[in-house]
Amino acid sequence: MNQKLGLISVLLLFGIVLFSFMGLRTEHENYVPFQKAISSLAQVENMKLDENSLLLDRNGDLLYEFKSTESRVYLDYNKIPEPVRQAFIATEDQGFNQHHGIDGKAIARAFITNSSAGSVQQGGSTITQQLSRNLFLTHERTYDRKLKELLISYRIEQQLSKEKILELYINSIYFQNGVYGIEKASRYYFSKPVGELSLAETALLAAIPNNPKLYDPLTNFENTIKRQKWILLKMKEQGYINEATYEASLSQHIQLKVSQPVVPFPEIVGYVKKELLSLIATAPANKGLTAEELLLKRDQLLTSGVVVETALDPKLQKEAVRALNNRLPYNDVEGSVVVVDHISKQIVSIVGGKNVGLEEFNRATQAKRQPGSSIKPLLVYAPYVDVYGAKSQSLISAASMCEDNYCPNNYGGASYGTVSLKKAMASSINTAAVRVLRKTGVNKAFSYLQPFEFSAVTREDHQLASALGGFSKGFSPLELTSAYTAFSSGGTFVKPRLITSVKDKNGKLLYAWKEKPVSVWSEKTNSVMREMLEAVTISGTARDARFAGSSYIGGKTGTTNDVRDLWFIGLTDRYTAGVWVGRDTPSSLRSIENSSPEVMIWRDIMKKAYQN
Repeated sequence: MNQKLGLISVLLLFGIVLFSFMGLRTEHENYVPFQKAISSLAQVENMKLDENSLLLDRNGDLLYEFKSTESRVYLDYNKIPEPVRQAFIATEDQGFNQHHGIDGKAIARAFITNSSAGSVQQGGSTITQQLSRNLFLTHERTYDRKLKELLISYRIEQQLSKEKILELYINSIYFQNGVYGIEKASRYYFSKPVGELSLAETALLAAIPNNPKLYDPLTNFENTIKRQKWILLKMKEQGYINEATYEASLSQHIQLKVSQPVVPFPEIVGYVKKELLSLIATAPANKGLTAEELLLKRDQLLTSGVVVETALDPKLQKEAVRALNNRLPYNDVEGSVVVVDHISKQIVSIVGGKNVGLEEFNRATQAKRQPGSSIKPLLVYAPYVDVYGAKSQSLISAASMCEDNYCPNNYGGASYGTVSLKKAMASSINTAAVRVLRKTGVNKAFSYLQPFEFSAVTREDHQLASALGGFSKGFSPLELTSAYTAFSSGGTFVKPRLITSVKDKNGKLLYAWKEKPVSVWSEKTNSVMREMLEAVTISGTARDARFAGSSYIGGKTGTTNDVRDLWFIGLTDRYTAGVWVGRDTPSSLRSIENSSPEVMIWRDIMKKAYQN
């Protein structure tokens, strides 16, 4: 009786499958979830699984992996080691190279078992069926899902080669602990690429996908080892390995070496994503895309296995972090650093705070603070020198003044008579700066800021008080530091970038910056300004900035009302570096002002830069 029932069941199943292909195919394809899967099959030959993208420093070392919900490093078929392919075929689908997506004998065995049990207890799925389930369906154990799986598997086999099917399968399967695909599994569990695994280690990884929770080597190592031994036995029975190899693999001691992901400089990740968005927007093919479309394009790019190369100097970045923490041991006082290389016009260090986590608020790029006197070289003196052809020794009155009830004061209430421009900037004399701005003309002076594309400068800022840093919103440290690079480029400006290029995993260039220098002021003006900036570090407010090693050192300090912000933007013969110090909720820093932490941080970083 049982044999007859089994035979009837088998015939019934084959009848359903055959009838589905020949007669009811259209009806099943009208079912929305199934139709969606079938539609996707139209492009199955070009199907791309999400894979991790890499963020690299200037030396090509890994800074971060961008991941989607599935952490994966994709391998093409010819890069998947043969023992990996053999292990899965021997244990998951011995008839893989012969069938057309469906193994009738395996289905029959599963049907009989499940009919007797009254529920779905056994699979009998081929590798192609498992792939169709992973890509298009759920893992619900129902006959409805199984039927769709059979139909999709048949169509996959019609469109893809066996090699491509196996490639997609090995890259799509789940290895527990958020890991997908054999390459990422190898790097996660053994901290090495799959090509360096022993056969015993390969078999252990191949054990996991059958039941990822049951065979998780981190929590159920004994279970994993049992299945590993079974896999090695099946590989021997199928003729993939000989007896000696089998015995040697059985006796090998397996030692996991789980990789602990380390993000050396998490503060840069958020900025890289923002800069990448801007880079994508510059591509001619992306012109006209909305902000939402550009965001989607960026996020898709970061799950396609690209390589984002940057100019970040890891040694300099470490020194900047160290200097910031050493010079600011106060719990509520923060700081930020930006360093730009003059030669490459690239950002080589960017620190957003003493302890900034992944995609947390970055003070170097996101904070908008009043600039104090650090704005004077850009807004006051460079425009004046450029318009009037003034020299560093040209004279200007620094006497007390008032205009329209605006009466600027000098630091400490100091009074001056007539001074040179060099003296006015070196000693940061406010009354002289306001007079210079008035003589140039506010609107004319502000026109010199346009090439820098400051994000928060508004029409309301066009007033004399801006000569001393009185802006409605302010500037980020990155913006101010970037603008100062014009003083090291003969008066031309190219916006510094951290990203140098974006390539696919085969090295093909996808995106790179193509910006042209913009002339801000003349080379003659620039020479005068460099002399004045140097005076600030020789006889002015930043004398502590000087160190041995650079043929040129210049810059400008900035202190805001009630000493709420401390700035120093300095230049050497190789770098422009900006340092900001303050509290997130602005309040007085008068208690630490005399120690000049902003200047000392800058000097610490530059001294190390020149030692390297």
